[in-house]
Amino acid sequence: MDHATLGVKRWPLLAALWMTPAWAEQPPPPPARPDISNLAESASSRPQLSSSLDSEDEEAPPEFTLGPAEPLASGERKWVHRVDAADLTSYFAEGTLAQAKDAHDQGRYRTALQLLEKEPPSLPVRYLRARSTLGQGAWAQAAQEFSALAQDFPALSDYFHYEAARAHERLRQWTEAIQHYAAVKSGARRYTEARFGMAYLLEKKQQDYAAAVEALTPLVQTDTPRPNAPAQAEAWLTIARLARYQADYNGEHRAHLAVWALHPFSREATAAVKGLRDLPYVPKWKVARAETLLSLHHNREAMEQLERMLPRLELPDALACRAHFAYGTALRKERKHTQAIRVLRPVTEQCQDEVLRPRALYVLGYSESVVEPERSITTYLQLAHDYPQHPYADDALFYAAGKALERGERAAAMGYLDQLIARYPDGNFAAEALFQRFWVYRAEGQNDAALEALTRIEAPQGRGSTHESVQRARYWRARQLSAMERTVEAHALLERVTAEGAATWYGLLARSRLAHEAPERAQAIVERLRVPTSPKEVWPLDAGSLAADPHFTTGIELLRLEHREAAAELLAVDRRGRGEESIRLLFHVLRATGHERHARPIAWALRREGLAAPTEAETRLIYSAAYPHAFRDLVVRHCRSARVDPDVMQALIREESAFNPNARSSTGALGLSQLMPATASVVARQLKLTLATPTALLEPRHNIRIGSAYLGSLQRRFSGNLAHAVASYNAGPAAVDRWLARFPTAELDEWVEQIPVEETRLYVKRVLGSAAAYQFLYDSGSLTTLAFGDKGSNNAGSR
Repeated sequence: MDHATLGVKRWPLLAALWMTPAWAEQPPPPPARPDISNLAESASSRPQLSSSLDSEDEEAPPEFTLGPAEPLASGERKWVHRVDAADLTSYFAEGTLAQAKDAHDQGRYRTALQLLEKEPPSLPVRYLRARSTLGQGAWAQAAQEFSALAQDFPALSDYFHYEAARAHERLRQWTEAIQHYAAVKSGARRYTEARFGMAYLLEKKQQDYAAAVEALTPLVQTDTPRPNAPAQAEAWLTIARLARYQADYNGEHRAHLAVWALHPFSREATAAVKGLRDLPYVPKWKVARAETLLSLHHNREAMEQLERMLPRLELPDALACRAHFAYGTALRKERKHTQAIRVLRPVTEQCQDEVLRPRALYVLGYSESVVEPERSITTYLQLAHDYPQHPYADDALFYAAGKALERGERAAAMGYLDQLIARYPDGNFAAEALFQRFWVYRAEGQNDAALEALTRIEAPQGRGSTHESVQRARYWRARQLSAMERTVEAHALLERVTAEGAATWYGLLARSRLAHEAPERAQAIVERLRVPTSPKEVWPLDAGSLAADPHFTTGIELLRLEHREAAAELLAVDRRGRGEESIRLLFHVLRATGHERHARPIAWALRREGLAAPTEAETRLIYSAAYPHAFRDLVVRHCRSARVDPDVMQALIREESAFNPNARSSTGALGLSQLMPATASVVARQLKLTLATPTALLEPRHNIRIGSAYLGSLQRRFSGNLAHAVASYNAGPAAVDRWLARFPTAELDEWVEQIPVEETRLYVKRVLGSAAAYQFLYDSGSLTTLAFGDKGSNNAGSR
């Protein structure tokens, strides 16, 4: 490589680097200096309860929404921004720059500078020269170098402004340092640190307390509740101190309340409580604290806080509406549906806030669907009618249709589904509505209408057309064709679903049914799937719209500069609405540059949204990151004694806690396998253990032992049927007994599809699909196969 041209030869993706990003073109006007009391009161007025239901009930919004795409024929590819592995090459890979970088990394800054003296002033040369100058302690020269870099390379200006500010601090040039901190733009990763640096200098060095508050204000002025954001808690506590310096004791009081209410488990909260000594806890802040506790799944503490207040808060006062809604939501999360209805119904009748009321209708409808199903239809329809543009409107129509079908009101249900499909064709419930229509037509023997509904799902259309929805449509189209004695077409579809979704629930179903109906074809496709048959190179990939994302372009440059924050910068990319290939590119960029840990959440997102089976080498890399063997030794050890398939338990832990030993659910389930303390105590007694305390359940070895034993007992209770055992792990054995009695003649695939609780239905599919992924990825020797052929779900065991 000719290093003389490093600053000139650029790859197309980074052409935008030499132009100021769109969000940096015009600096925002300076905000008016805030009144601390008003600032805090504004925060207390924003509801802190970010979710209407449990985290288990509300799926995360999709990160990419294009759905499955058919492969292009050779020569049809049109690149937007092609990226090759060579485009990630370090600027310091060889030659003089490599020697200079080695010298810098070893602390030999003088040598590095000497090596750089005759090099042309390209970005890597100037960057390494500035870093080496900084390492030497030549603060004035470093400040000058970074200031110039910030002007000449806009894509990296935030990093360079930050470094320039730190150099000026060393020189005790407070004004210049503040100016550089202020130049770091909102949205940049360095923004929070820069704001704190700016506030510190204004407070400690210039005693301009009002300006220091102004510097911190953007950190606490947010519409998104973030109870686990340490920077916000620290900012509020600092603002409280600054208010005291200005003799603004009312502002200090309100800022301390903000810490106490919005960040109750932060270390700053302890200091805030001391600051609130002998001062009143204002009702508005008590409600905000309860909402925060509820969003963190500390339901009982939230309820205790609210119970002391509700008698003094009368509807339709705005604060009373918030408090009653939060209390009703807590009751719903605790599964106390009758009480939840009693609290929430007056909220929906008397409170007219356009943010709160649709959410209250939604939660009310959920609780009514459990204990007053007929009433829930009216509630859901009211939500859809009164708030047709609300994100919950299509959900409400779908759930109203489901309850109507349960009551035998077919015509009404189909009408609600038709409304949903017509009004929200691109919504995330459109595919669900079409599938529900298929299910009704199938039950009525309307074969052509049933097939037409499935075909509409397979045509990519909007957020609802995901890989899973298309796989489900193809699997059930195969089942429908088989029932119509079109066996050749049916088996061809089953083969396709098996191959494309080998590591999914529908791939498992398709493989199992093929094994029953055409075992030779099933065995042939399994052999092809066990080893990647298409060793496609990862590169090139298309950056697509990522090429215009400032975090992406900055992250790529930081990678080439071997900057330690490159991976974190790439993870800051807003992945919503991107094409699948762009998300794959992010994963492979991180993995190829040695940032496997940072690549993992990208892989999880890809797998969650839908990904073809791991039959290609490139896709296997993603699957391996998405399905790690965490805690594998403990899983294998305890599954052996519990007589449980380790891959099934591994999959269950993955879906329950994402391998977080400290996970806590909205209902109080704890640890890796998300055990309820009461259930764990029963199992522990059976094992003659005394390890079911909440603290013990957060210990991986205890949690996995008890969780494996519990799953094993459920498998034995349901005669080895994995689907029934996994469903009962989520919903309880009594619920599964009811569902088996309700659908006594259903085959296993039909039974799972008709589980009336959405959370459990999805849970079974995720866990058993994940188990299939582990078996394919790590060549477990034997593959789980679900039994088919006999009518009656009790006969549909696993082997």
